[in-house]
Amino acid sequence: MSEAGREGYVFAVASGKGGVGKSTTTANLGVALADDGFEVALVDVDLGMANLAGLFGLTGDVTLHDVLSGDASPADAAYDAHGVTVVPGSTDLEQFAEADAKSLHRVVTRLRADHDVVLLDAGAGLSYDIAMAMSVADGVLLVTTAELNSLTDATKTGQLVSKLDKPVVGAVFTRTGDGGFDDVEGIAAALGTTDAVTVSVPHDDAVKLAVRKGHPVVDLTPESPAARAYDRLAASLADSIGMTPPQPPADSEDTSTDDGDAFEWVDPDTGESQPDDDDDEADAEGPVYEISIEEMLAEAGVDADEETAERRVKLFDRVKSRLS
Repeated sequence: MSEAGREGYVFAVASGKGGVGKSTTTANLGVALADDGFEVALVDVDLGMANLAGLFGLTGDVTLHDVLSGDASPADAAYDAHGVTVVPGSTDLEQFAEADAKSLHRVVTRLRADHDVVLLDAGAGLSYDIAMAMSVADGVLLVTTAELNSLTDATKTGQLVSKLDKPVVGAVFTRTGDGGFDDVEGIAAALGTTDAVTVSVPHDDAVKLAVRKGHPVVDLTPESPAARAYDRLAASLADSIGMTPPQPPADSEDTSTDDGDAFEWVDPDTGESQPDDDDDEADAEGPVYEISIEEMLAEAGVDADEETAERRVKLFDRVKSRLS
């Protein structure tokens, strides 16, 4: 729950074109923020094509549409799933006709008071419902693929955001690395989001598996490339607006020592700790950081061709000689 006297942040996650991974981004960004210690709520405000519930495996009877039509309270439509609060939408066309988007501010106000972050999964395109979602948000996160049509529609959505006098807090480029236009900086420049958070989510079969299982990829396969990208997105978004979690993540442990040493050397072959002979506190517990250069390069998205690898080795040798 957000600290007393402080309201949470509300962000609309929007796209100009459907099928670009907007709902997937909303779900995984929300869970990643929750894993970092934030209280998070997700609301499916795509009133015509709601699908956020499926990404969490939810089958609740009461939805946002019931709340907007005056038949239920926001609390009735809120469900706990994977560490976040989810307010799903309905896929019933009759309920879509009865839902009044003007009541959305009431739902958001309630959730904002009880959560650090509220993410609104807005619909695609340019409609009244989408404009309402953006109007109640503090900022907008644009989601797009690198395809020309998707970029064009995302640009139009960005123009709507500007007319509503809302900032674009970031841009997420999904399914990169599959032969599309991967110049993320160029795409960001085209969207006018070069000064905002920019994250590229690579093409990853783990995402398809997670969707089929109704389980966010950041929880199902946390070491997958897509999951790591969503983790970076969560950290970057929080840092960009100065958000700090009110409490450490539930699974975190205090591994600090009295001397402030945050590292412990380990034998790369056995994995056993190697005490420093000059350190009187050699037996103190501390975290072990062990990651291969291949994993770091993959995480950074660096092209490891032979020529590049040779240059990298030479650079490493120069740095090593200066430090030795």
